[in-house]
Amino acid sequence: MASGERPSAREAQGARTRERILDAARAVLAERGLDGFTTRTVAERAGVSHGMVHYHFRDKRDLVLALLVHARRDWIEPLEELVDGPGSADARMRAVISWMAEPQTNEVLRVHMSIYVLALGDEVVRERYAAEYARWRAPFVTIFEQLGRELGMEHLDAASVGEAFASAADGLVQQQAIDPEIPTERTLTRLYERTIGAAAPKAQPRPRSR
Repeated sequence: MASGERPSAREAQGARTRERILDAARAVLAERGLDGFTTRTVAERAGVSHGMVHYHFRDKRDLVLALLVHARRDWIEPLEELVDGPGSADARMRAVISWMAEPQTNEVLRVHMSIYVLALGDEVVRERYAAEYARWRAPFVTIFEQLGRELGMEHLDAASVGEAFASAADGLVQQQAIDPEIPTERTLTRLYERTIGAAAPKAQPRPRSR
C-alpha cells in the first residue's frame, strides 16, 4: 500500500483479526504457559479457524516473535515516551523510576518469562529477544548522556552506567513480582542519586589567603 493511502476494508479486517490472534496468544501463554501454548489453542481462544492463525503466522515460533513486538507496549514504548518527554533529564529519570516501581500484572510477567524460557532453547527467538532488551536498555543510556551534559559531568560513562542501571532496575522489578514488599522505587532512587553524586565533578578547594 502506498504511503498516505487508506487501508481497504479487507486490509483493515485482516489487521483486526491479526490483533485478535495476538491478544489471544498473549492470554493463552499467560494462563497455560509453554506446555499449553499451541496455534490450535490460540485459534480457539481467538474464535478463528486454525487455518486463519497460520494465514497470519507461519508457525508457533512466528507467533512468538510477533508477541515480542506486541509486548513493547508493556515495557519499551512507555519507557521511550518518558525519556523523550518534556522537562529536565533529572525529572524524567525520576519519572522513569516511579514508573518502573509500579507493580506489573501477572499476565505481563508470565508472558515475558515464558518467552524468556523459550528463547533459551531457540536461537532465533533468543536473538530477537536480545534485540528487544537492547532496545529497552538504550533509553537508559540516552538519559544518562543527557544527565551528564545537564549536570556538567563530562567524564560520566553513560553507556556503562545506563546499561548497569537498566539491569538493576529489571532485576528489582522481577523480584518485586515475588516479594511486593521490596522497596523498588526507594532503592532505584538511591542508586541513581549515589551514581550521579559519585560522577559529579568535585569542587576544587579555594586557595588560602595570605
